[in-house]
Amino acid sequence: MSTLQSTKPRHEAWPELTLHQDLVLQDARGNRIEGTLDGMTTDRSTLWIQLKGGLGRQLVHHQDGYWLEAAGA
Repeated sequence: MSTLQSTKPRHEAWPELTLHQDLVLQDARGNRIEGTLDGMTTDRSTLWIQLKGGLGRQLVHHQDGYWLEAAGA
């Protein structure tokens, strides 16, 4: 399992990530958010994802019920 993969939602802040890194987030219902990291707050509680396919950006808080998967999973 990659350091970005998890089997359950995270309740602590997001791990350190590289700007423009490809990300895939998933929640317990199977919803997925795919894109690249566009920004993150200094406390790592919130990140902005530039969505794949030109669909804009989405703000995701670490308590929104999503966890990181390896991109392309």
